[in-house]
Amino acid sequence: MYWIINDNIEFRPDAKKLISACNPEMNVTLTTPASRCLLLLLEASPEIVLQQDFFKKVWEEEGMLVPTNTLYQNISIVRRGLRAVGETDRRLIATIPRRGFQIDESVKITKRSDTENITKSHDDEKNIDSKHNDTVNLLQNMHDDKSDLGGNDSGIKNDKSYRMKIASALRSHLSIIAMLIFFATGLFINSIGRHLSSGPNLLNTYSLVEREDGCHFYTKNDTLDGSGNYQKYKSLILSSGLNCQHYPWVYFPISKTSPTLTALICKNNFLTASEPECVSLYFRGINSD
Repeated sequence: MYWIINDNIEFRPDAKKLISACNPEMNVTLTTPASRCLLLLLEASPEIVLQQDFFKKVWEEEGMLVPTNTLYQNISIVRRGLRAVGETDRRLIATIPRRGFQIDESVKITKRSDTENITKSHDDEKNIDSKHNDTVNLLQNMHDDKSDLGGNDSGIKNDKSYRMKIASALRSHLSIIAMLIFFATGLFINSIGRHLSSGPNLLNTYSLVEREDGCHFYTKNDTLDGSGNYQKYKSLILSSGLNCQHYPWVYFPISKTSPTLTALICKNNFLTASEPECVSLYFRGINSD
């Protein structure tokens, strides 16, 4: 199943992707929690999704407790993705103060199934066949009329041979068109795969600092300002309710001056796994007096 938003944005929950319906090359991959937040909003629309429902279904069911800032951060990720793919500044997600969020009442939402596309594809093939048959029949009728005017057997034989050549040529052209479509589709899919796999790994500069209770803690070598700051940030992350059995891979930078901390926690090693399955934690005011 997937969703169509305002007829110009396609949301694929299984791939965590927002895709432009007009230009599929324009797409955004959401974080896992951001994708879950958007799915909750779409399934509940036009009703409000309460903050506690987000916490329960996005994080607590995964064994995590997160601060309110983390929810707002992921809603912000969803909003930026919708604006980028939809190329619009319209408000698509409304904030309900002290309660939660909801899809704006002006937004059009359609839920679709991939089987609908398969059915449509089959119908298109039938339409092509029907048009092909109509063309052949039209040519046959034209030559039948010509044969009737000529009134001789040789004209009928030549007419049948001509019709067969025309039908054969049409079938050949349709086969060539189908081959070109499949070839172009393969090139498009291949180019997207190369684009996704060739991106820089932003965590290559991180190194393992320690292992504790099943968790692997990674930080940047050039930003490690001392064991005091490292222990402070690690304790802050652990206090969020991090479960090392579910998310054993932890990545975070360290800075004495930054007022915020963003930690990436993953089910699998982000540096080696093809699908690390990560979520983010966000903390504010960490270095305030």
